[in-house]
Amino acid sequence: MPEFGLDRIRQHLENLVGERNPFTQPKHLEKTAQYISTQLEAMGLEVTQEKVNYEGTQSLNILGQTYGDIDSKGLFVLAAHYDSVPDSPGADDNASAVTALLEIARILSQTPLRTPIIFSAFTLEEYGFVGSKNFIDRDLNRKNQLSGMISLEMVGFKTTEPGSQYYPPFMDPSQYPDTGDFIAVVGNEPSAGLAQAIAKGMMRSVPALKVETLVVPGQGENFTEVRLSDHSPFWDAGIPAVMITDTAFFRNPNYHQPSDTLETLDLEFIRDNARAVAGFLNKYLNQAD
Repeated sequence: MPEFGLDRIRQHLENLVGERNPFTQPKHLEKTAQYISTQLEAMGLEVTQEKVNYEGTQSLNILGQTYGDIDSKGLFVLAAHYDSVPDSPGADDNASAVTALLEIARILSQTPLRTPIIFSAFTLEEYGFVGSKNFIDRDLNRKNQLSGMISLEMVGFKTTEPGSQYYPPFMDPSQYPDTGDFIAVVGNEPSAGLAQAIAKGMMRSVPALKVETLVVPGQGENFTEVRLSDHSPFWDAGIPAVMITDTAFFRNPNYHQPSDTLETLDLEFIRDNARAVAGFLNKYLNQAD
C-alpha cells in the first residue's frame, strides 16, 4: 500500500485541533466538518452530509462511501467522531482518530474493495453518541445492510513510562501491560470474531505495533467504561462493532482538558495505527464470502 506520511498527518492535525463544540464553538465545528468533507471528496468518494439536530443545534455527519455493489457482506463502517468537549482543543479526543480515518480513507480509496465501506465522521459523540445513533436510525435499509463497524477513539497518546496504564475495575491488571504504549481493540461477545480478526490483522500489518484485545461478555451493557464511544449504538442495534483506542483517561492525563494539544501526541503512533487498520481492512474487505 502507499505510504502514510507524517507530514500529512501533522497537516490534518493542524487543521482539526481546536475546540469543536455545537454550543461553545459551532463555527469551528462547522469548519471541521467542511474540511473532512473536502478531503473525502478529493479522494473520489461518494460524499454525503446528513443533518443532525440536537437541543436547538444542527451539525453534520460526514460520510464518504466507496463505490461498488453491496453484496451479501453488506456495508462496513469505519468511524471517528470529530466534535470535542467545551474548553478542550481535542487533539487526542478525537482529532487523532479523524486524522487516522482520513489517512485510511486516502489509502483504501486507491484500492479496489469487494465490500463497500463508509468512512464516517460522526458529530456529537460527546453528547451521548447522537451522531452515530442518528446514522443507525436514519435509514432502515442502510441499517439492515451494515455488516460491521470500527470506531476509532483516541489513537494518538503513547507513553513508555512504567505504571502509566490503568484499567477499569472489572479487569485484572496483572493480565495486561502497566505501560501505556499499546493500542487496544475492544469488542463485545457478538463482536468477538471481528475483534480477534482486527487485532491479528493489525499485528500482521505492523509487527512492531503492540496490540491488546478485550472482549466483554454479552452485549457489553454492564461495562460502562468500554461503551464510551460510537461503537455502543451499533452494539445496541446488534451490529458487530469494535473500538480501537489508546484507552483514553486510563492513560492520557489530558483527557477532556485544555492540555489535550497537538504537542502531546505521538504522530508515529497515529501513523502506525492507521497503517495497521488499513492493512486489516484491505484484506478483510476483499475476502470472498
